[in-house]
Amino acid sequence: MLSDEEKWLFDLQGYLVFRQVLPAADLATMVARCDEWHALPDKDLPPPLRSYLDPASNPTASRGILDVEYAEGAFDRLILNSAIMRVVLALTHDRPQHLLSSLTVNTWQTDDIHLHGGTEGGWHNPANDYQAADGRIFATFINAAISLVDVPPGCGFVCIPGSHKSHFRRPDQVNIHSGPPLVVNVPINAGDAVVFTETLCHGALPWTPKDRPRRTVFSRYSTSYASWSPGLKPNEEFRDRISAGVFELKQQSGFQQPKKIVEELLRQLGEDAK
Repeated sequence: MLSDEEKWLFDLQGYLVFRQVLPAADLATMVARCDEWHALPDKDLPPPLRSYLDPASNPTASRGILDVEYAEGAFDRLILNSAIMRVVLALTHDRPQHLLSSLTVNTWQTDDIHLHGGTEGGWHNPANDYQAADGRIFATFINAAISLVDVPPGCGFVCIPGSHKSHFRRPDQVNIHSGPPLVVNVPINAGDAVVFTETLCHGALPWTPKDRPRRTVFSRYSTSYASWSPGLKPNEEFRDRISAGVFELKQQSGFQQPKKIVEELLRQLGEDAK
C-alpha cells in the first residue's frame, strides 16, 4: 500500500507527512470540542473523558484528554481515516490495534516537550521495534499526530530524522533547540498529519502564538498481537458510543488472521488481506 517513494522516505526519515486528511466539517467539529472540553476541569468532563495530566495539579503541562472517540463521532472516524490507516496497515502487516487517542493542547505557557522515543541508553525498546527488509517495513508502534491548527515554522513537532534506526545513545547536548541538520522542525497546516514510528526521537518546540493554542489529536496504534501496552482495551461500559469497527480495532488479536475491520479497510483501499 505504500509507494516505493513513501517506503524510501519513511525508512530514511522515520515519518511521513500527509496533507488535508480531515474533512472540513470534522475539523471544525474537533476544534469546537477541543475548546469546549479543555475549558472544563477534569471533574466536569463528560464520561469517560479524562486527562493524561490533570491541569489542577499540573497547570503548565501539556494537557491531553483521552478517550475522545467515545464522546464525539468525528474522533471515531479519525481512527479509521483511510489516509492514516493505509500507512498503519502497511507497517503492521495488516495486524493493527488502536491503543488510544489524545486531544492535546499546548499554549505559550506550556512546559517544553523534550526529545523522547528512539534509542535512549544505547538500545531499542523491544516493544517499539522497527525493521525494514525484503521491500517491506515493519513497526510495532505508530503515532499519527493530526494538527487542528496551522503550525508556523519554529513551533510544534521536531525530530531527529533517521534516529529510529540508531543504536547509540543520543548526546546530552542534543535537544529540541539544536536545529538542523540534527533536529528538524516539521511545520504543518490544520488537517495535516505526521505519521511516525515511536522509535523516532521526537519532541516539540515551544508554542509561541499567544492568540491561539496548538490543538493536536494523537492517534496511536500498535501491532495487535504484541501490543505496546497490553493493559489498553476498549471501554466495555461505553462500547455503544463508538463504531463496531473501532471497537474491534481496539482489541488484541493473534497474527494468524486479519480483523474484519481490516479486511473492510483493505477492500476500500483496493488491497487484499495477507
